[in-house]
Amino acid sequence: MSQAKSNKTKDRILQISLQLFNERGERSVTTNHIAAELGISPGNLYYHFRNKQEIIKELALQYQKETLEMLALPPERPLTTSDKVQYFQVLSNQLWVYRFIHRDIHHLVEYNEEFAKIYPRFSGQVMQQGQRIYRAFVDAGLMKMTDSEIEALIINLWIVLTNWTNFLFMSGHISDNSHLEEKWVWQALRQMVFLEGPYLLGDSRQTYEQILQSIGPSELFASLSQLKNDDDEHAAI
Repeated sequence: MSQAKSNKTKDRILQISLQLFNERGERSVTTNHIAAELGISPGNLYYHFRNKQEIIKELALQYQKETLEMLALPPERPLTTSDKVQYFQVLSNQLWVYRFIHRDIHHLVEYNEEFAKIYPRFSGQVMQQGQRIYRAFVDAGLMKMTDSEIEALIINLWIVLTNWTNFLFMSGHISDNSHLEEKWVWQALRQMVFLEGPYLLGDSRQTYEQILQSIGPSELFASLSQLKNDDDEHAAI
């Protein structure tokens, strides 16, 4: 097999694996499922990846590389409100494209040794880059924050990002076998935008309103309130 053909097959394996993990959940997909979807033999797949864990490792490294590149600071110029929009678009896009990672995060960390090594390092790198970004926004006069507030905001943003699917499960918005619809990813982004609100200055305030308007209203709180009202009604009967 030529090197070019081998690389093409490897890329296709990663592409189809990502698609299946996102659609069905990582735990429901086997290497046989991936091979069948590609129309290749399991032996051909194992030529490129010894097992599913290696595929997940490669996807995690790909996710890490893409995300850090997209979060890079622009060279030789201050940040603008347009950059703020771009960063949120990057986060929402990456969260959606690699949604299986955050949906299945606890299982992946517990049962995939390589992933358990990669993910904490990745988390630290993203948070360090977030610190640089927020300091640049402060320097540009678009936000007012102390170093301690920047650190706290980044941790809170990461908690929302990585635990969003668990919240949806626990609040009854999705079940264990539900597909994670794109609207729920946008609702996670909406919560992250709100966390920034108290620190915004000048033009960034208007951009903040525009981002929220583009995302639209949230159904989450209303649906949770309705669940409580239904329980109260049942209790009264």
